Order: sequence, then structure tokens, then C-alpha cells
Amino acid sequence: MQASVKKALPGVACLLLLAAALAFFSRPRVLSGDPTGAVPLSLPDDLGAWHGENVLFCVNDQCGRSFLEKDLRAGVPREKLAFETDFWLRRRFGLGENPEPRAKDGPVSADACPFCGSELSTISIAEQRILPKNTPIFRRRYSLPGHPEVTATVVFSGMDRESIHRPQACLVSQGNRLLHEYTRHASAGPGETVDVRVIEAARPTPDGSAGPPSFVYAYWLFNPERETDSHMVRFARMFFDNVFRSYRPRWGYASVSIPVDPRRPDEWKSELDSFLAVFRPLITRCRAEMDENRDRTVVVSDLSSDVNDYEGAGPTTSAPLGADAE
Repeated sequence: MQASVKKALPGVACLLLLAAALAFFSRPRVLSGDPTGAVPLSLPDDLGAWHGENVLFCVNDQCGRSFLEKDLRAGVPREKLAFETDFWLRRRFGLGENPEPRAKDGPVSADACPFCGSELSTISIAEQRILPKNTPIFRRRYSLPGHPEVTATVVFSGMDRESIHRPQACLVSQGNRLLHEYTRHASAGPGETVDVRVIEAARPTPDGSAGPPSFVYAYWLFNPERETDSHMVRFARMFFDNVFRSYRPRWGYASVSIPVDPRRPDEWKSELDSFLAVFRPLITRCRAEMDENRDRTVVVSDLSSDVNDYEGAGPTTSAPLGADAE
């Protein structure tokens, strides 16, 4: 009898330790860092010499076009209207490169898609389907005469960590071919540098062939305390801060997309440096203002995703498809 009790002791000890661990990790936790507060960021109409415009997306998954808001407000005729097609939808639903949904009669406006009449949103269908609800997203397309257009996007995590994920998966799922990937020490103004992860990619072609890079996608990650171009570093810092400091600030994911001119394949490098010189200061100010709220707390009693709220104003957050952005 005594021998059997001794034999069972290790198993009982393991069960007790497991029960204690479950009790410890399931207890209500108080986390600092303002992970559900308003994001102190806005992408202005003018960023240095660059002028920015909103991008509007059709929410009809049989259309998936995107437009510049200024073109729709100016009433540019449909036959002259510039648009892009969501390749994620083309791949997901097996549609052709240029779908032909039902035509919309009447003048072009920013209230509805000029091709199919569906609702327009500042959030794409892919973002609405993939990202958790209440993911703050900021996006503008900036132009400067004589320079290629630059699309700047900033996405923020909240309590739900799935708001930020590796862009390589999304770019590939959209049909793009990733040709090169590396870290670049980019200039961000006089005496300023920032490490960005650069992905040179080619957009999908009808025959599926891979040509030279058609666009460059550069990104980096940040929170109030640090910047990095590595998702692994972000994961490690999130784990350490969450477990040992009870500190869970928002992480931001800033990206810049620039088309590549095949006649001048290296021009994007100077364009990226030029744009970062006016774009990164926005991120720096945002980090400083986020840091001012580091003592603001949130209590987590159950799943983190249950309190994944956004307390900011404006239609800048993702929402389930068909729902109003909060």
C-alpha cells in the first residue's frame, strides 16, 4: 500500500502543479499600456510636399475595385476612372482579372461603387474578413508631381494579437510573387535611420509568369518603447512584457508600398528615403503620445479578445463584412 502511494505521488504533484498554474493564469489580470485606448495618430492631407488621398474599396466580393476618393468626388467618367482590382478576391473566388459586375447608372460619386453600386469602405474586403474586429487601420495614398505614388498604411494591434501578422502571407495569397526580401537601413531624415524590412514583389500576370519587381513593400514594427523590422523580436518582446511586466501596449505596423518603374529599377530607394523623412516623424510622435498613457490599465477576466475594444473616434477600424465600422 505504501509503495503504491509513493508511486502515485509524482502524478498527484503534477496534477496539483497543473491546477495551480491554471488558477494562476486564469485569474483576472491588470495590464498596463492602454491596449484599448484611442490611437494618437492621423495621416494628414499633406505630408511635407506629398499630398494624400483616401482609398475607397468596393465591398462587393464580385467586384473588389478600389478608387481614390478624390476621383469619385470629382465625378471622373467611368471610362476614365483609374481603379485597382483586389487580387485577393480574384484568387479567393476564382474570378477573372477584370470582372464585369452589373453596370451602375447615374453620375459617379463617392457614395457607391461606380461599377456595381455597392457600398464603399476605407477598409478592404480582405481586411474585413481576416482582421479581428476593432483593428485600427490608417491609410493614405500620397502623390508628388514627378514621383511614383506611395501608399502608406499603419495597422495597430489591441488585445487581440492577430491584428498584426506577417505581410508575406497576405502578399502571396493575393497572387504576388516575392522575389527578394532583406533588411534595409533606410534614411529617415538628416542623421536619422530606421531599419525596414523590404520585400520586392511582382504582381500576378495572366500566364502566372514571374517578371521583374513591380512594387516594393517596406515595413517596420513599433510600440512606445522600441522599433524593429523583425516579427520574431516583436513576439519575444510581447511575451516578456506581458508575462513579466504585465505591460501590453499597442504595437503598430507601418508599411509603405511603392511601384517600381522597370526603366529605373533602383529609383524606389531614393523615393522611400524621401517619404520616410516626412512619414516616420508621425510614428515617432505617436509612440511618444502612446507612452504617456503607459499607466492606463485594463482588466482581463477571460479571453483577451473579449475586451478587444477601440475607444477612438472615426471609421478607422475593421469590422465584420456588412457591419458598420466602429
